[in-house]
Amino acid sequence: LLATLRAKADRSRAERTRLARDEALDEQLIALARRRDPVTGAPLPVQLFEFDPAAYGGDGVAVVSVGDLDTADNVGVIVPGMGTTVSSIATLGPSAARLYSAARTSAPAETDATVVWIGYDAPSGPRALAQVVTSERARRGGDELRADLRDIAAMRGARDPHLVVFAHSYGSTTMGYAGAGGALAPVVDSVVLLGSPGAGPVRTAGEFGARDGVYVAATHDDPITWLGGYPVGLGADPAAATFGAIRLAAESTAPLGTTHSRYFDEGSEALANFARVLTGEPGAVTVPGRATVDLPGPIDVRREPVGGR
Repeated sequence: LLATLRAKADRSRAERTRLARDEALDEQLIALARRRDPVTGAPLPVQLFEFDPAAYGGDGVAVVSVGDLDTADNVGVIVPGMGTTVSSIATLGPSAARLYSAARTSAPAETDATVVWIGYDAPSGPRALAQVVTSERARRGGDELRADLRDIAAMRGARDPHLVVFAHSYGSTTMGYAGAGGALAPVVDSVVLLGSPGAGPVRTAGEFGARDGVYVAATHDDPITWLGGYPVGLGADPAAATFGAIRLAAESTAPLGTTHSRYFDEGSEALANFARVLTGEPGAVTVPGRATVDLPGPIDVRREPVGGR
């Protein structure tokens, strides 16, 4: 595709925009593949599982895995929020790589894959603010996310991975629609909602039916998290005690007003906790005001697959 676009002498404006986005994706894939596994020192496997540059009016679709999605013991899927297009791989790719490295360091005996899921029509562009105040994009995105998560599980066949969804911002609302009524209970082991403006139709953590729990990360100065539960929000506040999720320690030293986009920062307590959830170590997570949370762990992530896939 890149060769075809580059060879075209008289590119339209749309083609120039698409070429720039596709080149940015290609550059990020190469950059990710240059990273090294922190345990083995080997180059990271980087896999492009889905790509459609023309989808959603040119915003595009890209599903990228850092680590081998075909064989990983633990699979973490990052669902991004408002403003996401294929170009967002420039920030989402490094986030996935940091989560991968943190998980490998946390549990070196396990293998991991962290997936950037740019698979829905997230609010973006000049009309993004008008789009984000409704749940329509999240509702439609939830259908896409549910289908893709089921596909990930199905492609693994008899080797059932420990699957955790990390849903950020408007992506957490999207995950609410994807997992409402326990629709993903046979597939998703844990759900982590971070920087959430509301969980969509899900009113309590138990409605996800996640076998290993639902977690929430919200810094005290993340303004997006203040919206949940209010008329301007997008559903119940997952950080509220009544929601029933496990609150992860996630405070940041980032400058005031920037913490909404810093949950995956290198060395942050949020990232360390995400790695522990991903590798099936809930007993090791830290919560606000306490060293650890009283949960059984580590759990066995090498269990038999759930039937009926």
